[in-house]
Amino acid sequence: SLEDTLEALPQLLKRRQLLLEERERELEKRVAAFEKETGYMNMQQSHSDVLQLNVGGTFTAVLRRTLTSVEGSMLASRFSGRWDESLEKDADGNFFIDQPIHLFQPMMDYLRARNSETPLGPPVTSPEFENETQRRNFVRMVEYFGMTPGIYPTVMEICRGEPEKAEVSGHPNLGVSTSEWASFILGTKGHNRPITSFSVILGQVERGQFGWVRSGHFVRMLRPGDHKGVGEEKYSFGLDCCRGGLLYEGKFTKIEGLSFGKGTVIRCENKGERWLVNGRVIASSIALDETFQLPPDLQLYNLIPAFSGKGDFKICEVELDPLLSEYKSTQSHLSTK
Repeated sequence: SLEDTLEALPQLLKRRQLLLEERERELEKRVAAFEKETGYMNMQQSHSDVLQLNVGGTFTAVLRRTLTSVEGSMLASRFSGRWDESLEKDADGNFFIDQPIHLFQPMMDYLRARNSETPLGPPVTSPEFENETQRRNFVRMVEYFGMTPGIYPTVMEICRGEPEKAEVSGHPNLGVSTSEWASFILGTKGHNRPITSFSVILGQVERGQFGWVRSGHFVRMLRPGDHKGVGEEKYSFGLDCCRGGLLYEGKFTKIEGLSFGKGTVIRCENKGERWLVNGRVIASSIALDETFQLPPDLQLYNLIPAFSGKGDFKICEVELDPLLSEYKSTQSHLSTK
């Protein structure tokens, strides 16, 4: 119907945008390989260049490789060296960045710290602000520059199954390839901004289950062998791709008309309040029918995304809560609680 088409349109556009972004990244890789092969980068500014910046009227200097260290970000593209002639500059030729220094400087310092991080040193944590207005403005600036995955990183980790049978990839290509059935979690690293939404692009997946778990319960121990998956375990709920429906602590609710194949995009928003498959809403807290109800008690706990299955899939479009009002002591959601 027209209403269904209009409702699905935003997600279809997001999916198309995601595919275009993947193609753009691939093109950039090919261009970079060509430039390296032909010696183009030797004629242009190298990543060891020291850039002179005018940040909102304050002068500072930074290595080019620091500003370009978050692959795929607008900041990395802007200062890649290909667009230097067209970038804004002040009267003295310094690159001009129209941001307050008290927001831009913490971002640069974080990137510097991350570039010099070592296994024996203390972990790098995301910038924090006592002032709530500054924190919100910082988050807004980070989002504008496309730096969220770098400044507020997310990581995947196996929590059930055989680690030697699974390959987990990190940013910017979060994903899993496992030859045995296993469970994984997606958590934050070095900051307290909760994950609120995510998308999964399926490869060849067997018995796929994707959803949310209560971190203190599901993550408590890594164990091999047979185990319950997302939606089967206590304090968990999710979408069961094998049976085509929703699981909540082992209770299954069938959703008619669902099919899952290679390339299927599953979108879960606002910690399970809204589910979409290939842009079509299949369930929401404003129930599409009387059979689905959002698990009420799980919303009282700290929830993190979790995935079970055998095969391969990718994670994308991860969204973090932009309105976290309290910044307590920074810790990873992957730690036991």
